[in-house]
Amino acid sequence: MSFIDEFLRDHFDEFSLDQYGLGKQWETLLLTPRFATSRHVVALVFPSRHSEPALVVKVPRQPGDNSGVRREAAMLAQLSAAVRDSGAGVPRLVGIRDVGPYTVLVETALTGLPLDPRTVAADLPAAVATGAAFVGALPCTQPAAGNVDWYQRAVAAPLAALERLAGPDARTNELVGRTHELLAPLRRSQLPAVIEHGDLSHPNLLVKPGGALQVMDWERSLTDGVPGHDLVFYLQYLSESSEQAFAREAQMAAFDKAFGKGGWALEPLSRHLGMRGVDHSLLPLLVIATWARSTATLADRLAQEAEADPTQGNGKVRAALQADRDFWLWRHVVEAA
Repeated sequence: MSFIDEFLRDHFDEFSLDQYGLGKQWETLLLTPRFATSRHVVALVFPSRHSEPALVVKVPRQPGDNSGVRREAAMLAQLSAAVRDSGAGVPRLVGIRDVGPYTVLVETALTGLPLDPRTVAADLPAAVATGAAFVGALPCTQPAAGNVDWYQRAVAAPLAALERLAGPDARTNELVGRTHELLAPLRRSQLPAVIEHGDLSHPNLLVKPGGALQVMDWERSLTDGVPGHDLVFYLQYLSESSEQAFAREAQMAAFDKAFGKGGWALEPLSRHLGMRGVDHSLLPLLVIATWARSTATLADRLAQEAEADPTQGNGKVRAALQADRDFWLWRHVVEAA
């Protein structure tokens, strides 16, 4: 019996797992992503003789690295009611418990067809519409007037953490400094705080019949996110998919096609920002902020490895930056500006 099976048996009655179709027997499929920034082992739990999973179980790969699953659990507890009326889907929290140095999260599984690059390329307008509807349904958590010090919290602090983790790296330091210069008008602006997923791309996206988006993997989510961030991230994924852009240079070209002069992504993004009460003139700055902030999440995702091996930590972080798609986009938009 695996650790996850034993955990489910120990908490079967406490979590009322029978209501999810689990009886005495079930099947567990372990997924162990191999890329460096993946922090969790994920298990899909199938009721006996069922082809679709009922539950998802997440366990940190490293003992003590529990912030991601705890963040996801807290977000799921808030989200299910917030998006219910939109028809969009998020997992429901089943339970979360500590087992020694590990925090184990159990949530319901989402089902649907993957919104993968091939599906996007087959019908780009439909993918734009379903994603814009989902992001628009995510609630504001703080009005602009009450969202003080948002820039320090959402932009400056994450970039400072990334600089510290990367160590003495002139290219990163210069990029951070130039970003703050460009974003000076944004820093002086008042913006509402919004629920933010942080990673709206394949394989986190499924589509139900009828077009409602189902969104998994909320470990990078925030309750005090920045308007437009999720939609910029999502529309870039769509552009790369529709252009079949999987190499770095092709991804930069896909960005220019979507967000450059006359780009097709500007209209849905502008409409979304207007719905949030954000001045249209801030749109290009929010695009820059998106890729700076998304790159900065590497600090949180790689901190555990850096602590485990301080002699190699800075080098690993810098190597991860150079390999990271978001870092390339960040540098691209700053250079273009």
